[in-house]
Amino acid sequence: MPDTTSLLSYVVPLCATLLIIVGMAGMLHKNRRLQFVSTTALLAVIGMVSLYMFLNGLSAIIMDSLAVYQFSMFFVLLFSTALILVNLLSYGHSNDYLSFSMLMGFVAAGMFTVAMAYSLIAILLGIELMSLPTAFMILINGKHHVEAAMKLFVLAAISIAMIAFAIALIFPYSPSLLLTSNLVNSGMKGGYLIVLSMLLFVSGLSFDASLFPFNLWIPDVYQGAPGNITALLAGVNKKVAFVALFEVLFVVMLPYSPQFSVLFEILAVVTMFFGNMAALVQENVKRLFAYSAISQAGYIAIGFAAASQYGSEASIYQIAAHTFMIIGAFAVVLWLEEKNIKDLKDYNGLATSNGFAAFTLTIFMLSMIGIPPLMGFIGKFLLFTSAISAGEIILVVIAIVNSFISVYYYGKVIFAMYAKRPREQMSMDWTVATVAIICMLFVLLLGAYPQPFINAASIAAGSLSVL
Repeated sequence: MPDTTSLLSYVVPLCATLLIIVGMAGMLHKNRRLQFVSTTALLAVIGMVSLYMFLNGLSAIIMDSLAVYQFSMFFVLLFSTALILVNLLSYGHSNDYLSFSMLMGFVAAGMFTVAMAYSLIAILLGIELMSLPTAFMILINGKHHVEAAMKLFVLAAISIAMIAFAIALIFPYSPSLLLTSNLVNSGMKGGYLIVLSMLLFVSGLSFDASLFPFNLWIPDVYQGAPGNITALLAGVNKKVAFVALFEVLFVVMLPYSPQFSVLFEILAVVTMFFGNMAALVQENVKRLFAYSAISQAGYIAIGFAAASQYGSEASIYQIAAHTFMIIGAFAVVLWLEEKNIKDLKDYNGLATSNGFAAFTLTIFMLSMIGIPPLMGFIGKFLLFTSAISAGEIILVVIAIVNSFISVYYYGKVIFAMYAKRPREQMSMDWTVATVAIICMLFVLLLGAYPQPFINAASIAAGSLSVL
């Protein structure tokens, strides 16, 4: 008789499959409320099971393709929580929620596949399952979103092609393609081909992670996509790419850690400067947050540059922190955009018309700057100390300079919102308010009392060595 671990290990892939089936069924019964409840329930089950398995340190391998262990369960829990928030936001604001729900089943399956990947093929399939349906999510919202959808589709196609080429280079030396530290050892005689494969992996995944120079169309996609899809892209899709980078670089490519450490130092610096300098001149607030999200990817890359377990722990914490900060921010921006409040000048006096919207957006921006005692401050503190412990003092100085640069453009938005200007009262609908409150609670509570979450990130980072 199978034990509890064996049975529970199949719950996540089973529920992910059910998400797809339920999504397709929704196109037949046309009941939005039933679709919302069933989708949310399945995501909640996935989250609870992954939390249980994480807390109890359970592990299992499923058909030599998926791995259940603490790193994978940490991110399955994070992604399921984030998807519940995006699903709630989409329920109230998607033009075609039933089509969105159907496509989200595939997107969620792709995300969980990457988080639980035990082979390079699983990573490739997961990225493909996630990226292409997301482009169609944008497309179903109307012809005026075609440009954003096409740009995302092209970026996804290039990313998938580069990852596939990277796998093809490794295959002759290790046909199993399993995610283990021994994968490239048999291919050491391939030397330069393995390094080339690593560069292709990093380049392919950088399109999704928004690392420079692979992010030049990302602001166009974020601005052109509906607000709920932008929240999905910035809050979840981008984080999946970082998870894949963890699995490839800190497991498969571990013998080459000095090379990718230097590579990520460069990527972190240019990404931070590109995102922050471009954000300085933006007048459209949604586009400003798009460049802000790019700069945050640069901060996350600092943990990769540290090339240590402490660096991994810091990046994992910052990934989770930015997930809640950016989903909450884009939820408010979405609601304001529907009121035709898009540019910085339109935000003048927002606190007068809706103080809650101004307050929550201020909290998210202060957290992105790294103001204590918010979650973003803890994330940056961990990243900077991990880089210092790795001897990357100059990198930390550059990151601090970039944090000061971000104060200017975030400050412009905050000052505009609290400018004294009479405006009509606006009421926020319950879906946006709920998402904003939940995200704000995470940012506040995990900033004021971060130790349990830091411990969880440490456990997740340490468990990568299990593979």
